[in-house]
Amino acid sequence: MAGNRRPAGRPRTRILNREVITDAARRIITSDGVPALTMTRLAQRLSVTPSALYNHATSKQEILRWIVDSIMGEVDASAFDSEPWREATRAWAASYRDVMVAHAELISSVATIEVTDSPRTVAMYEQVVSGLHRAGFPFEACLPFIAALESFIYGAAFNELAPADIFDPGDEGDVAPNFVAAVEASQRGRNLRDINDELFDIGFNAIVESTAKRLGVD
Repeated sequence: MAGNRRPAGRPRTRILNREVITDAARRIITSDGVPALTMTRLAQRLSVTPSALYNHATSKQEILRWIVDSIMGEVDASAFDSEPWREATRAWAASYRDVMVAHAELISSVATIEVTDSPRTVAMYEQVVSGLHRAGFPFEACLPFIAALESFIYGAAFNELAPADIFDPGDEGDVAPNFVAAVEASQRGRNLRDINDELFDIGFNAIVESTAKRLGVD
């Protein structure tokens, strides 16, 4: 019968590659978090068998590396090609922070997954190191400086996600009058965006200027 005929031609199959797998995995994490990403769940999302998925990725850890690389490709380091190193470093750090805020559930992965087989991540670091070295940073000082800034950036990203009343002592205010006074003096009448930008500048300038002084970089 006509209703039982198979469609002409070869059956349609899902073409898998790193980009397709990474995009599907990011969608799972965005909707349900990192723990929800499993090879079985990802295979279902891609409408393939787990064995087909394993032909392209050896493990969840490898896919997480691909995701991190995709995210790090969103960090803008282009200012190092044209701006003085302080301005370029701040533009890079601010972009990095904003990308981490957008992908806060992956900060732990970004901070701990190696950069092996991560072309976008390596290209970003190459821009940063090249700009710093042109400015007078010796190679041995570049990575410690970057790592110190990254540690600060991850914290700054979490701070961006904190509630506006995070320092409200509630019923404990009566026993901490100096703390209450400090909170009111620094935050009353100010919007959260301005407060967070000030905190970012304090931390950023402390790291940058102390490093510049130590290295003798103008």
